[in-house]
This record gives sequence, C-alpha cells and structure tokens, in this order.
Amino acid sequence: MCSTLRKCGTYRTEVAECHDHGSPFQGRKKGGNSFRDNSDKRNCHHEHGGYERPSSHCQENDGSVEMRDVHKDQQLRHTPYSIRCDRRMKWHSEDEICITTWRNRKPPGRKMRQNTQDGYTRNWFKVTIPYGIKYDKSWLMNSIQSHCSAPFTPVDFHYIRNRACFFVQDATTASVLKDVSYKICDDENRKICIFVNHSTAPYSVKNKLKPGQMEMLKLTMNKRYNVSQQALDLQNLRFDPDLMGRDIDIILNRRNCMAATLKIIERNFPELLSLNLCNNKLYQLDGLSDIIEKAPKVKTLNLSKNKLESAWELGKVKGLKLEELWLEGNPLCSTFSDQSAYVRSVATPIALPGHL
Repeated sequence: MCSTLRKCGTYRTEVAECHDHGSPFQGRKKGGNSFRDNSDKRNCHHEHGGYERPSSHCQENDGSVEMRDVHKDQQLRHTPYSIRCDRRMKWHSEDEICITTWRNRKPPGRKMRQNTQDGYTRNWFKVTIPYGIKYDKSWLMNSIQSHCSAPFTPVDFHYIRNRACFFVQDATTASVLKDVSYKICDDENRKICIFVNHSTAPYSVKNKLKPGQMEMLKLTMNKRYNVSQQALDLQNLRFDPDLMGRDIDIILNRRNCMAATLKIIERNFPELLSLNLCNNKLYQLDGLSDIIEKAPKVKTLNLSKNKLESAWELGKVKGLKLEELWLEGNPLCSTFSDQSAYVRSVATPIALPGHL
C-alpha cells in the first residue's frame, strides 16, 4: 500500500537522480542506511520493553534528506529495509512524498525482541502463592515438593506484600507446579493456590556477578573469616577497601549479592557457626532466607544496626537453630513497650530456644 508522510516524518528516504531532467537531488551520503540506524535505536528500547517516540523535527546537517528544492512531478525511488523498490511515485504536493510501505514485513527491532524473549521468557516461569507470607519457606517448599512428580530448584524465593514468589527454569517443572495448585492444605485446612506464568529471568540471574567479581568477593570473605571461632564478619561489607578499590559494589539488600555471598559460604565455610551482618542497611531478609540450606549450622546471627522495621522479617530465617540473635540499632526495637513484649515478638517468628 502507499501512504503519505511529511518530509520531517519518522522515515528517511534515499533520493535518486531525476531521470527526466538529470539533475541530482541532495541526499544522504553513500553507504548510509538510516533504516538500519533507526532500527538499532528501537532495538535498545525493545530490550527495556518500551518504544521510542519519533523526533518532532528534522536536524540540520545530520545526514537526513533536504527537501528544499523539490517540485511537483519529480520522482522518488525509496528502498525500505535496504531492499530496492523500482516503483516510482509522483509528488502530491511540495511538502509531501509518497512511499511504499510493506504491510507483512516485521521491522528488525521486533525480531530482536522476539529473540530476547526466547532467551528469557520462554525458559523462565514465575510461581506465585497468594497469601504465601503466612507460611514458612521450608514448610511451603517441602509441601510443594512432596506433591510434585519431579524435583525442582526454586530460584530467588522472596515475599512481596502478602505473596510468596520464586522462579523455575523448565517448562515441564512449571506444568507440574501448576498441577499442584489446590492440592496442599495448611494447618487451617485451607487449600493453597499456586499461579505459574511466563517470566523474564529473575533478578539474581540477569545480574549475576561475573567470575572475576566472585573471586574477589571470595578473597575478601576469606580475610574476614576466623577459623578458630568459625565466625565470618561481614559487617559494612559494601565499603570494604578491597572491593571498593576494584569498583565492586556488594549491596546485601540485592538478591544477586546475597545469593553470591551465601554461595561462597556454602562452598568455603560449611562449618560456619557465627555470621555478622551488622551495619549493612538491611531492610528485608528475603535473600538471607536461603541461609537455612546454605549454612544450617549457624548458631549466632548478628543483624544489629540495620534497617529492619518488622519482626516478621525474622520469620524468613526461622529454620535456623539460633542461640544468639543481635538486633540492637534496628527500627523494630523501638516499637515495643517493654522488654518482655520485644522478646515475645522476636522469639515467636524464629522460635528461639531461650532469651535474647
């Protein structure tokens, strides 16, 4: 089909010599391909799920076609997507051109987006359990696993608002998990609903630390490990001089950073008994919930001088058999009327055996 565009529209055209008069029109330099340039810009936006708005006016001397001397009855040859089109179109007015558009041809940007989705969306699935915040992670995962016909590994388990969420990277596993919905009952005999949907790769996967960063983090943690006491001191980890000197930003509130830290603990400090996470500005413990599997022998956990506001966050590490828990300097400490109320509120989510 043919459509009429203003000379300062989204598309740029390549103007050939006029066959009737033999005078050249002023156009882009040879070798330039404005369609490819625009496509590259659109591809960037597709990766972010957005679209680029076209420019509202033409820029001077930027390689775009100048149309100042164009008159009626002069002819134009247009090459969409670098494919020659021999159809000739007449000018309808001094300020307008007629070009051929291809209805069934997809722009390159759309193809790139589809390929990106194949790499992420097709392989990853997000599993959501409404009101899952009521359930302990270990109980919930064990219950789901017991009803699944195939084993699975949850990635990036976390709570958001009142929901529990995690990711799996297999279509077969996703299908099995969907079949488990309404087959599990909680202590109040309520059936647990499970939703499974296509998803992009989880945050910790898309932002996984590079091998060099992982090696530097491991060396830093080795320096902070006390072998005799089997204690690891990670307080104020973000501002460690060795990490800062190499522009490695380890923020333990980010699931990719906490996941990398716990992975190193699991591989290098399997007998860890004491973990100090003081002064890391932690306001949630979603990433730390994996410590139950990565370092199950931890008896002392120092979370003092962080940003924890609710005792419910402590329920995310309730699977640990803690003997000491340090919380001083967190906002949640100022929300209790007396020490007994504080002890009851904190001890209940994590099931401490004695006093704090």
